Amino acid sequence: MENKNDINDIIDIVYLTPENAEFSFSENKFLQLTAKVRHPEKKENENPGEIEEFFFERVFLHRAFPFQNPFEYISVSGNFPKTEEQLKKEEEAKKEKKEKEEKEKKEREERENNPDSPAPPPDAEKKPEPKESTTSLGELKEIGIISSISVFDETQQKYLAEELSRKYFIPIIETITSVKEKYGFSYWETKSDVGKIKFTVHDAYRNILKITDDRIMVTDVNGNRYEIVSLDKLDRKSFRRIELFL
Repeated sequence: MENKNDINDIIDIVYLTPENAEFSFSENKFLQLTAKVRHPEKKENENPGEIEEFFFERVFLHRAFPFQNPFEYISVSGNFPKTEEQLKKEEEAKKEKKEKEEKEKKEREERENNPDSPAPPPDAEKKPEPKESTTSLGELKEIGIISSISVFDETQQKYLAEELSRKYFIPIIETITSVKEKYGFSYWETKSDVGKIKFTVHDAYRNILKITDDRIMVTDVNGNRYEIVSLDKLDRKSFRRIELFL
């Protein structure tokens, strides 16, 4: 029996290249994509091997290695159009819901017109229907992987770099003016490449991540991240204020 050790033998990885993908920006500065790929939801009877061209009005990027390789192995996700089977199931569900509502309405009218009819048991009272998702993003599916943004032309590299910069925006801490601890929280006042920033860190020992011996990432209580590019380049006072956490 063949031993499948290669990850490509286990899952079907789709790589996005200039041959099958073209990125652009919308008027609202959303990253868009036209790609020739397979639909992830199509079953055997719907030609799973068929490659189609899809236009995604908005796509989302996710770094596989945000620190070591920030511009390589980028996952691209978006909303694929619904398949015929999915549309059919949705139509059937709507039909069933409508029939159920009409039946309940008819039973309610019969009870109102006939005072002698027994009241419905407590467990038969109508329960609120679960709310439908109102998110505009829907169910995102991975479209493919960009091995490196450098495979695309300069314009598309710019689009991808801007989108990654927007998503992974991390202020660079240059000076730490104050760190005060109280009840497991530390309150930071800093100067960064985008100006003065104040933030709160819970359990600094856990939320200060050493990327290398000289580079650290700090995560505040709201999930925002801040980077100290080099501990060696911090001024002496700044370093001493956080030395205990390191």
